[in-house]
Amino acid sequence: MNKVRSILVLGILISNFALAQNKQTGENLIVNRTEYKDKLKGFWLGSCIANWTGLPTENRRTDFPFFTDDDFGPGKFDYVLDQSPWGADDDTDIEYVYQHAIEKYNNPMLTGKQISTVWQDHIGMPLLWVSNLSALGQMQNGAIPPETSFPKNNPMWDMIDAQLTTEIFGALAPGRPDVALQLGHLPIRTTAYLHSEWAAEFYIIMYSLTANVDKSLSRKEQIHWMAEQARKRIPEWSYIADMYDFVKASYETNPDKNYWEKTRDEVARRYQHKITAGYTYKYPWDSGINFAASIISLFYGDGDYKKTIRIAAMCGWDSDNPAATWGGLLGLLYGHKGIQEHFNKYDFSNAYNIARTRFKMPIPLDNFNDMAERGTLIIDDIVINFMGGSVQGDNWLIPVKKTLFATPDVPITIVPWVTIEDTDSRWDYKGFTSYSENWNASGATLTKGYANCKATFTFTGTAVQYYAFRSPKGGDVSIFIDDIDYGTFRQENHASEHGQHYVKIFEKLDLPLGKHTIKIVGDKKPTEKTIDMLTVIAEN
Repeated sequence: MNKVRSILVLGILISNFALAQNKQTGENLIVNRTEYKDKLKGFWLGSCIANWTGLPTENRRTDFPFFTDDDFGPGKFDYVLDQSPWGADDDTDIEYVYQHAIEKYNNPMLTGKQISTVWQDHIGMPLLWVSNLSALGQMQNGAIPPETSFPKNNPMWDMIDAQLTTEIFGALAPGRPDVALQLGHLPIRTTAYLHSEWAAEFYIIMYSLTANVDKSLSRKEQIHWMAEQARKRIPEWSYIADMYDFVKASYETNPDKNYWEKTRDEVARRYQHKITAGYTYKYPWDSGINFAASIISLFYGDGDYKKTIRIAAMCGWDSDNPAATWGGLLGLLYGHKGIQEHFNKYDFSNAYNIARTRFKMPIPLDNFNDMAERGTLIIDDIVINFMGGSVQGDNWLIPVKKTLFATPDVPITIVPWVTIEDTDSRWDYKGFTSYSENWNASGATLTKGYANCKATFTFTGTAVQYYAFRSPKGGDVSIFIDDIDYGTFRQENHASEHGQHYVKIFEKLDLPLGKHTIKIVGDKKPTEKTIDMLTVIAEN
């Protein structure tokens, strides 16, 4: 028996040596499951701290004068560290729903139908916005991803949404960004297309690469390496590539690496105040402007958690979202223990209240430890069935490819649809009134009318779409183009007590090139008629 035992021990030692050698030669990546569970726990905690630190400045400064570092600190805007439980928000809750969906269907590669089902079961108003909200309304009406992201169906396709809902797929595919991109493809394409899709993929790649970084490098060097790898995914003609390259160059040529505001102001002038690289600023929740802002905080943050989320929170625009993205990334890189040490705080709440924002979840009050444990079980499946690896003891043995991923071969694509807001001065309203701070509507404005209301808009182009808010109290409108009656369309809808936003009421796609007039006429009843926006294919 002793001889057999000695042979077994020798075999284990040889096996462990072989694994170490594979790691050194780059043939395989060895990731310890227990250590990675702590990193997943750090991902959730890091996301929550950064999310809630960034929320107070969200959309508070979307143009000059912006916040600066002087606005941050005790008695001002400051780190949020003491929530108990941590409240779910849109920077963490949809990722939580995706992890639940993977568990529910035992399928890390979610189908469009599965995504539609979990969205309708668990995601809804009122805490839902822009492209997410547009996608949900389409799903309620029978659409299945990826058609929910097509610009002809989703006028918010180029907003920030996928950049804050899909990073988890990188965390669930350690060391294999190619697999992470496959797993995240449909979740991204639920709401994003082209430029916004590539921005979301950039983040997913960085999350996956946290498992590949050279631990002998500084945090700053690790962050820069991951970012440079992720940059390779973005086609050169995309404005996302231009934004990354511009911010990087501004950072590198800035002699004062603490003066991040210089680059932020340059970004505002280059991308918000003029059209650059094909990007036209529309809203402070654009994918583009927020991607640029995120790269500012990434580079100037130097891999330091506090510094990175402080800059993200002060940078402007939709500030909580870049903050939460990097909070999650650095939480994954540091691990839960590392975040505790970073703040010298060892009593962070472990509880997570998903019921704050999402509905009918099996565990309304969850905790980071269990969430991370379930995440490791998902990774077991991904390593074996999607990476061709194995689980050996408490380690994942992950085959690593020399080529991490390919740059998508997508020809230069110009989306022809142009947004016309309900507050555009060219509208001629009779009986309609525009209301601000309707945060679930495009541009945060919604125009409402009642009996006998009428709205007219003249444009030059070849196609027009009319989007509105449908609700249980909605009425009927008649649509005329160039005085041709195209029928009556209902705005009454009972899919949700909160109604449906960004719903396409009408479209006409084959107009002859030239000037056209669309007229929206409400019925005689005192029911509510709404206008959220038009999109048109305008004359070049």
